[in-house]
Amino acid sequence: MATDNMFDLVLDNCILKPLRLKKKEVCLLLGFSESELRKTSSANDKFPKALKAGQTRQSGVYYDFNEIMLWKETHL
Repeated sequence: MATDNMFDLVLDNCILKPLRLKKKEVCLLLGFSESELRKTSSANDKFPKALKAGQTRQSGVYYDFNEIMLWKETHL
């Protein structure tokens, strides 16, 4: 079974999509550098917002996979 995304996981012939992506994964998926991602997310109101995994400063920042894929299809 072939997948169209490098982040897909195939398990028992089912394609599983990730729920969230790290910044580096978003950069790979969109072909952006980290600075381009930062500029795009701050300048474009339509770009998906980052989600914090917790309340502390050290908490990870993630992006919703489906929102990123929708933005990619409509803007790139």
